[in-house]
Amino acid sequence: VSSHRLRSVDTRSESISSSLSILPPMENRPPSSSSNTSFTRVYRIRSNPRPFTIDTSRAKSNQPVVSLCARKIGFTEYPSARDDNKACDIYWHNVVYSDIRNVVGTASSRVNKFPGMTELAKKISLTHSITSMQRIFPHEYSFYPKSWFLPAHLNQFRAYCEEEERRREEEGSDRKGWFIVKPDEGAQGTGIYLINNPSQLKNEQQRMLVQEYVADPFLMADQLKFDFRVYGVIKSLNPLSIYVAREGMARFCTEKYSPPTSSNFDNLYSHLTNYSLNKGHGAYVHSTNLQDQVKGSKRLLSTVFHQLESRGLKTKKLWHDIKLIIVKTVLAMLPEVMLHYEHHFHDAPGPQCFQIMGFDIMVRENGEPILLEVNAAPSLTIDHLMGGVTDGDYVPVYRVRSVVDEVIKIPLVRDTLLLVLNLLEEEYNTKGVSSSSSSQRESTQDDMGTLKTRRKPHLSEIFPTRYGHCSGHLLFLDKAVYLFMQFVNLKQTVNITITGIRQLIKKCNLSNIVTIDEVEEKMKEINYYFTGDHNTYSNGLCFHAFLMFFTGFQSGNLRSKRIHWRDFND
Repeated sequence: VSSHRLRSVDTRSESISSSLSILPPMENRPPSSSSNTSFTRVYRIRSNPRPFTIDTSRAKSNQPVVSLCARKIGFTEYPSARDDNKACDIYWHNVVYSDIRNVVGTASSRVNKFPGMTELAKKISLTHSITSMQRIFPHEYSFYPKSWFLPAHLNQFRAYCEEEERRREEEGSDRKGWFIVKPDEGAQGTGIYLINNPSQLKNEQQRMLVQEYVADPFLMADQLKFDFRVYGVIKSLNPLSIYVAREGMARFCTEKYSPPTSSNFDNLYSHLTNYSLNKGHGAYVHSTNLQDQVKGSKRLLSTVFHQLESRGLKTKKLWHDIKLIIVKTVLAMLPEVMLHYEHHFHDAPGPQCFQIMGFDIMVRENGEPILLEVNAAPSLTIDHLMGGVTDGDYVPVYRVRSVVDEVIKIPLVRDTLLLVLNLLEEEYNTKGVSSSSSSQRESTQDDMGTLKTRRKPHLSEIFPTRYGHCSGHLLFLDKAVYLFMQFVNLKQTVNITITGIRQLIKKCNLSNIVTIDEVEEKMKEINYYFTGDHNTYSNGLCFHAFLMFFTGFQSGNLRSKRIHWRDFND
């Protein structure tokens, strides 16, 4: 099996290199004038192995690309785990396994998942995190659409729609606002639909997210709606270090876009960019080489940035704004990521976690980027399935290489492996390279067709070095979570119970904010606001519900005073 995999890897490497060599220089230009030379270099086999090991026994669908990258940079791979019981330097898992404490045996090892991240990146949890930041920093977090969690926020959603209807009547406008409904557990576009009135909800009691629909997307000549998948890497939590990949993906709809109306709102091929939905459409364009992807349904981010520039969009500013969105989103999620890590490894030093994240971004007509979703486990497959049932006929299913995915994901995974072992700078600054690699570098051209003299990594740090100065103040909640931890039994839970709340009120002299007698009633209301369940308040409040408890909440008969964390005594 191993020999077969290695032969397949060599064949794939040769075919990728041939595709890269015919790519027009301008069409592969990464955003923000970044270099793409790491795309070519990634396919050179390292002649001298490095003394590092990687366990891919639980990588599953990630294994092909991880194995390829590990071999190229000289790591020793253990696809079936080690039989000598020694720890590996890196463990690559497809999900967070409950026995991670036993599998990753030492604190010096790295594992590519943060405990709890899968849940925290889901639509509703992400919305709670960003909403907390919007209350404190409303202008900093305007990149996320107005959202409601149902069934808990159903009344607020209805009130908003009624207010908007009155406003339109006063202005004499007949343009209705549209909303997109997303099931919390949904993925790949399943269960999503559009509405313009709360009465159109299919199930008011289903756990779902309702968001304002971005009805004014930036369109190019083909009039197809598109969004970006931008990849970020959280290298570490303490210190917090965030990187962004220089290359990403653009995903296009398969039918021309028109603003939603009562006659076209159910045409998901025009409104949703999800690959899993559009790949079955007859108009979906699979690219067989990098020249084809210029007009494909899945394109390189750099290709689309070039196309946007030709239509007058300022892509340097757009790329700057997208990177800020990634930083701010991670900062919003950070407190609960810290909590889950401390809960998971409460009684022993934990491994060094890192994670590749996918950020789905849409660009408005005015060039403003909007965050749609975050994917904690973006697909790392570098091929796709063809065949199946087409027009009633069955065609045998077979796998086809995806050049676009290869160009994006192989450098992404490769540089992530180098990054977490602090080898990235060494790899790209090495002077004494072999003659074969030197000739390869000399033949590699940059964006404008001039010879490259220095290679750049595929990953670029954006926090703290690039955007720390303008976003460091958003670490405000980092302080709050440490206070939260003092009153939580992290061995058993990541929530603060009614006992913990009462202890905090006494120790911090906050009885003027909320009395001990009011705690239970207030916890019930806030718990429902966050969970949609009247009966689970005894399980305690999550961190963001805790923030709402003390920083202002208005629901039912409760009206709490707003306080600032500086009001707490040491």
